[in-house]
Amino acid sequence: MVVVGGEQDKWWACGRGSGMAWTRSWRRWQRWACLGAAVVVSAWLLLAAPCALLACPPRDPAEAAAAATHQPHRDRDAALLVCSTLSFTTTDHQQRQTQGSPQLDKDSPYNVLYEWLPASRSFGANESVSYTTHTTPEMISHVGELATRWSGPLSVAVFVPYTDFCLAAARVAYLRACGPVEVREQVSWHFFWPRDSPPAADWHLIVDEKTCDCNAEETTASIRTFRTLEVLPYPVNVARNIARTAASTWYVLPSDVELYPSEGLAQQFLTMISRITEGLEVRAASVSPRVYVVPVFEVASTVPATKEELLQQYHRHDAVYFHRHVCAHCQRFPAIAEWITQPGTPGTIKTFSVVKREFPYHRWEPIYICTKQEPLYDERLSWEGLQDKMTQMHELCLQEYNLVILDRAFLVHAPGIKRRSKSKTKDETWREPFVIKNSKIYDQIMEEMQKKYGHSEKCRRH
Repeated sequence: MVVVGGEQDKWWACGRGSGMAWTRSWRRWQRWACLGAAVVVSAWLLLAAPCALLACPPRDPAEAAAAATHQPHRDRDAALLVCSTLSFTTTDHQQRQTQGSPQLDKDSPYNVLYEWLPASRSFGANESVSYTTHTTPEMISHVGELATRWSGPLSVAVFVPYTDFCLAAARVAYLRACGPVEVREQVSWHFFWPRDSPPAADWHLIVDEKTCDCNAEETTASIRTFRTLEVLPYPVNVARNIARTAASTWYVLPSDVELYPSEGLAQQFLTMISRITEGLEVRAASVSPRVYVVPVFEVASTVPATKEELLQQYHRHDAVYFHRHVCAHCQRFPAIAEWITQPGTPGTIKTFSVVKREFPYHRWEPIYICTKQEPLYDERLSWEGLQDKMTQMHELCLQEYNLVILDRAFLVHAPGIKRRSKSKTKDETWREPFVIKNSKIYDQIMEEMQKKYGHSEKCRRH
């Protein structure tokens, strides 16, 4: 049968045009093909078209740029608002002047304000050991935890460019007013900033702590810092030197703000020093010059107070030596296998071993108790560029320092075991300009030291 034209010549009768003849079987095939095409078109109308019309078009470049810069502007405005609304008050030290940094002095690009807010309690030079550390506004809360775990004074240097001064001032005031009493009694705060980014408020003043509402949360925590927004390098060695220089005691422990000390470390160390003076700690007393290494660990969840607790976690694999999975050589100290199997005498810090920082430990970056007479950290190196402590350790090697590793004394990083990840490595491409700069400075410092001390086969460069 042949059908020509007729009533079925409609737009929806796919392929049927006037004057065209089709067989019945061909028409059946055509109808199924038409139905399939209709399903595809319907699906596009239901799914793809709304996406194309409503959600998927790329932003106008100007709109995208505006959105990208909105958050930084909001953070800057919020920080300026903090500066304008804080209740500042005068201090007894309004006539104080800023100074240059400890190593570069007047040539330093930074201004230093020592004792911006001193501790209420004073310590004699031989009364204790000072825990010297450094921070930016984001990490100030860790000082409260440190103060409760340390029996002696704490000297804290804070980097406060422009509006970061206000954020730091607000957080220090809140911690002193609402945090552990040890913060007010034991912690002295020293502020420093780049000469070209001075504080956005009067640095002679301090925050009136009576205005702090301890029933409310600290309100500046969500504001990103000026340093972060402007991608300023963190002058970590300037901070380390400031905190150490400002310490009131003869012995100091230069450390990081997230490293918590073992129980009774300061007083037990001084007891050991008395034994050395009396000739009872023969291995330590027989070597000079010397510093006292405090092993560093990281834990999964709970910070141990004693070596017994630390060893229990270590054998359960809930603790490892610091940076075990991200920088194996950085904190792995000689004879660590023996250290973690010998519990020692509870309540007593003793000499575990005496070593040199020589090959194969020439890349070791120990944290140690020392005096304020030891070499300073080189202030030309930034934290972002890495290798910031290497040059100071190399100088100790060239000066033939002995490293006395302490038993039962240790530091533990705030909970969380760090592990290397591919995604994190990609995320840290922002470091590259700083790493290149630090590498050039590092080479320059190595040349300066070789001229000063001469060549050494034992003290290898990293």
